[in-house]
Amino acid sequence: MHDPTDTSSRELANQLSTQFGSPFDAWQAAPEGWACGDDPRGTASAELAAWFDSLAASGAKEPSTTRLADGLWVACPVGGGRVVAGVVALTPEQMAGRLAAAAVEHGESKQQVVELRELSDDYANKLADSFEELAFFRRLASHVEFCDATRRLEEVAEGVLPSMRRVAGLEGIALVLADEHAPGQVGAITLHNGDTAADDDAWAEAVRAVFARQSGVAVINLNAQHATHDIDFELPGVRNFVLTPISKDGHRYGWLLGVNKIAAAVAGHSSDALGHDEIGSTEASLLEAATVLLATHAANVRLVSEKEDLVVDAIHTLVGVIEAKDAYTCGHSDRVALFAQRIAQELGLPAAKCHEIYLTGLLHDVGKVGVSDDVLLKPGQLTDEELDQIKRHPECGWRLLQRLKPFRNFLDGVLYHHESLDGSGYPEGLAGDDIPLPARVIAVADAWDAMTSDRPYRAGMPWEKAEGILRNGAGRQWDPKVVQAFFSAADDVHNITRTWQDHLRQLLNPDADEPQTRPAPIDASELLTHAVAVDLGL
Repeated sequence: MHDPTDTSSRELANQLSTQFGSPFDAWQAAPEGWACGDDPRGTASAELAAWFDSLAASGAKEPSTTRLADGLWVACPVGGGRVVAGVVALTPEQMAGRLAAAAVEHGESKQQVVELRELSDDYANKLADSFEELAFFRRLASHVEFCDATRRLEEVAEGVLPSMRRVAGLEGIALVLADEHAPGQVGAITLHNGDTAADDDAWAEAVRAVFARQSGVAVINLNAQHATHDIDFELPGVRNFVLTPISKDGHRYGWLLGVNKIAAAVAGHSSDALGHDEIGSTEASLLEAATVLLATHAANVRLVSEKEDLVVDAIHTLVGVIEAKDAYTCGHSDRVALFAQRIAQELGLPAAKCHEIYLTGLLHDVGKVGVSDDVLLKPGQLTDEELDQIKRHPECGWRLLQRLKPFRNFLDGVLYHHESLDGSGYPEGLAGDDIPLPARVIAVADAWDAMTSDRPYRAGMPWEKAEGILRNGAGRQWDPKVVQAFFSAADDVHNITRTWQDHLRQLLNPDADEPQTRPAPIDASELLTHAVAVDLGL
């Protein structure tokens, strides 16, 4: 088996031979005496062996010298019963020169070791940074699943900013939103993580000034000797910052702002070395990677919003066709939609579901287009055949909408809003929980408006009487939980009944400060003009 001690002994012997200009050998202790490693037959003299024995017995680790009959010996113990030794035939002057040369070489070697250690530490730090960056990008990729269109840009950014600040080595980071009403202009500065030094007003001015001159990534080092920027705004406490735009398809949604690179000592240099605390391309690239994700999410949300606006416009168009047939029921579907949304909120349903129920309420009577005008507008009692035609309107509405993919979430409410909890309703006679919840909610909202609204052939029912009918029908015709939610929200329902047009304007234009004078948008009217009254025994 290879003995590493033997190899190190030979290497040391060669080095000493070169250094002193005379042969050095590796000696090994053996039962018959000390044998020369290069000549197994050679053995140490009694005088030399006695010296080697004394070195081994003392456990000496440092080089030793002794003068024997054949000259000045130098011995270096290497462990394992081995000694590297040889006779030095140098004058004192030569010895001094060799010693000085060895000291210089040793000093250079130590310096090289220090530099290599610093270089190794630098590579280790860079490797750690690379792993940290890789982990950040993996976390960034994982946020793709988080980026559904129901989440605002701020929600997605909130999960990204803390780790990005740490990886980029910044003291502070923030999300700067664009002004929704003035595209490209600075809006709110939010989601501060860490210390952004200057206040929001100062940053708003800085962002406006920087992007008035350039639209891409901006890296500003205010204290850099080589800086060429022309800064004309005050940013107390800010040494440097980076701005990366959140933009896609020509639309700007905001910016990411990174502030003050955290100072870190550079290997082999003092902590105040030039560039140790400046923001550079690495930090800018990290922020850019995050802005790609945020911009894509913001663009997707915008597309979904535009699609939803298109769907709502289509709904208004469809309902407008209904109102063109029966102007006396103008506003019924608007009110039913508002009532249903408020009841859904009282039931604790998610905001997205409440909005879906609102849109379903707008469409619940769209099947009215399939009802003959003679039947729909008849002022007198309906015949059984006419009533059957009225009762077909949920299926007619379902057939009209089921081929339109954006409207498929509304189909249950349209088809089943005249089902009764006891199974006596139509079109399928569903009972209990088999009736979809949106249909159960709309059924209560529809009945309330049918009972309390004025008609050409009768005045609206007093609220107290209509509420009594709802209470009596809970558990038989209507879901008692939905009826309870109706009464829990009764004050709001009454308010909507009185001022539904103002509620609708506020819903469609939440930023309006004053009530608008334009008429409310055209929406679906009551399809079942007489059937509701018949169902309720009015």
